[in-house]
Amino acid sequence: MQHQSVNFELYKIFYCAAKALNFSKAAQTLHVTQSAVSQAIKSLESQLGVALFYRQGRIVSLTYEGDVLYQHVEKAYHFFLSAEKAIDNIRSLDEGTIFIGASDTITRLFLIDSIKSFHDKYPKVRISINNRPSPRSVEKLEKGELDLAIVNISPDLTYDDLELHPLDRLDHVLVSSKPVKGIQHLSDIKEHPLVALEKNSTTRKIFEGFYQEHGEQLTTAFEFGSFDVIIEAILSGMGIGFVPKRMAAPYLKNGELHLIEISEPIPSIAIGILLNKNKPQSIATQKYLNILKKSDTT
Repeated sequence: MQHQSVNFELYKIFYCAAKALNFSKAAQTLHVTQSAVSQAIKSLESQLGVALFYRQGRIVSLTYEGDVLYQHVEKAYHFFLSAEKAIDNIRSLDEGTIFIGASDTITRLFLIDSIKSFHDKYPKVRISINNRPSPRSVEKLEKGELDLAIVNISPDLTYDDLELHPLDRLDHVLVSSKPVKGIQHLSDIKEHPLVALEKNSTTRKIFEGFYQEHGEQLTTAFEFGSFDVIIEAILSGMGIGFVPKRMAAPYLKNGELHLIEISEPIPSIAIGILLNKNKPQSIATQKYLNILKKSDTT
C-alpha cells in the first residue's frame, strides 16, 4: 500500500463507528447521515486495502484488522483531546480538569494534602482521580487517558515510554489482631491464615517476589482489593497480613493491632509519579505537580 496523505476525518468517523459498533449512532454523534458514515468507512477500507467491519444480521463487529486499527486510533483520539485541552488551559486556570490515576492507598496516603492545597489555590480546576491498581493506571496513562499517574514502582518494569519522578517510599509491617507467638521467619507465616491484596496489583507482585527470594510461596486465605478492607479483616480476627506502616500506625498505637517481627527485611515499595512523554502537560497539571513534589509526605 502506498503511503498517502492522512485523512483525519475518515479516522474520526471510523473511531465513532468502531466505538459504538453502530453506524446509526455514529452518524448521530457526528451529526451526519448514516450513508455518509458508510461511505467514509468504505473509502478508508479501500485506502487501507482491508475490511474493517463485518455484519452478522443486525450486529456490526470489528474484523481483526479493524480491532488493531481501533486500538491505535483510540490512542490518537485521546491525544487530540489532550492537545485541545492543553491549548484551552494556556489561556487561564479558570476551568479544566486534571485526570490522575492512583490506587486507593496512594490517594489516601500521598495525594489528599496536595489535592486540597491545589484546590485552595485554583478552585475552578477540577481534579478527577481514577482509583485503580498501579498496572491499570500505567495502561490508561500510556493510552493518553490520564495526565499523570502516581503508582507503586515495579522493579521488573523499565517504563521506557514514560517519564518517572520518584516521590516517596511505603514501608510495610506484618500485623495481627492479637499477639502471635511462633512467627520469627517468613516460613512460619504459612501456619496462619494470610490476608493479602488481589493478584492484579504491583504490591502483590512485589510480595510474591519477596517470598520467592526466600524460597517460599505466598499462599493466601483471603484476598481483597484495598488495604482498608484488609485491615478491617485483620481487626476482625480473620488472619494476619502485611499492610502499609502508615495505615497500621494508629491501630498499633491503641493496641487494636499487634506487630509481628520477622527476620527477613519486609519490602519497602517505591512510589513514583509517571508522565506520558508524548502527551503535553497542561498548565494546571504542571501547577499540581509542583505542589505534589513539594508536599511533605514523610
